[in-house]
Amino acid sequence: MSLRKNLASKGYTLIEVVVALVIFSSMLLLGSLALNQTLKEYKALADKGFAFWNYAKVVWLDKSVASMTDYFVKTREHGWFPYFKGDGNGFSYVSLAPFASDAPVVVWVVKEKKERGMFDLVYYELPVMTKNYQDIEDDVVFNNYRKGNSFVVFSDLEEISFQYYGFNLLKRKYEWSNEFDGRLKKLLPSAILITFKDKEGEKKLFLKVNTNSMTKLIYEEIYPDVNP
Repeated sequence: MSLRKNLASKGYTLIEVVVALVIFSSMLLLGSLALNQTLKEYKALADKGFAFWNYAKVVWLDKSVASMTDYFVKTREHGWFPYFKGDGNGFSYVSLAPFASDAPVVVWVVKEKKERGMFDLVYYELPVMTKNYQDIEDDVVFNNYRKGNSFVVFSDLEEISFQYYGFNLLKRKYEWSNEFDGRLKKLLPSAILITFKDKEGEKKLFLKVNTNSMTKLIYEEIYPDVNP
């Protein structure tokens, strides 16, 4: 009889086992709820961080375009003109507000095709130093611009288009166009409109140029014999 009591005292009763399981299950449930809450808070913070970074990239692009400078270059055919090239694939200019350096930079904002027919809008920059027109063209031809600092402004877009607002010297009026070349216009554009479509629908980004390049139209008279 005493042997059975000793064995029983060394084990657990059914009630004790049930109570232990209930406590353990409650701890698991509370731990799971706490983990889910933590993950939700982390996701909310991460979403805010991503949203802020996306906003910051747009702000920086706006600052870069606003700080566009009339960097004059020359070709034998076209003479002096402020560097700017814009078409349906993007635009290029010289800015005094670099993304990751202290010196003025040549900037390329380009539409890049991805898989499944989607597009990214990507910003690239290289130090302008004393580049002439052909140097900048070579950076494009040999893809040197991809070696500089860069960031993706928008990703996974269905469509991207560009329009340029500037003064037409021949027509003597401001107008929107799908292309803008400083060689022909002899001026910088006054504004750039980027229209794009993502999963939320069509959106527009309006970028203002603050430089008045008309003040240097007399470069040809001042420096007529300077070779490009």
